[in-house]
Amino acid sequence: MSSFVSTSEKQVLTGLYGNTFDTFSRDIVIYKQPIKQALITGPTNPGIFGFGDGQVSTQYTYTPVSGVYPAIVRYVNVHGNVSAAEVVDETNTFVGIGEVVIKVKPDCYSFIENGQTDKFTFDGKDFYFAGKAKAMPFLGALFYTYQLKVKP
Repeated sequence: MSSFVSTSEKQVLTGLYGNTFDTFSRDIVIYKQPIKQALITGPTNPGIFGFGDGQVSTQYTYTPVSGVYPAIVRYVNVHGNVSAAEVVDETNTFVGIGEVVIKVKPDCYSFIENGQTDKFTFDGKDFYFAGKAKAMPFLGALFYTYQLKVKP
């Protein structure tokens, strides 16, 4: 199938698109669910003869999992759309749903989608998902967008 854009023009355009992403992106921190590891400890006293051993206690250690990836962060104006807001009962205020949109590269997308993602951190605030990822292909280059919501 013929195209209006030649192969060399596609390379130039996707290169410019990638340069634009690199210019306007900033680092965000993505926190995944920590890895839980059991530490089985033996009894401190072996017990009294004939009454069995002492109890074996199980303790857990948690290894944090996080990654730092570049993303374009865009704050969306939700003032005109009342249906995209919710009331926070504790403070009786409106908070926009999906008031932040981030655009990420495929490596960040695979990190987010593999396992449970707990939160995103940037601009001194914590965010969580307000929607599913959307693929945003551009002449063969692939980026993904997520809508995020401020964590209360």
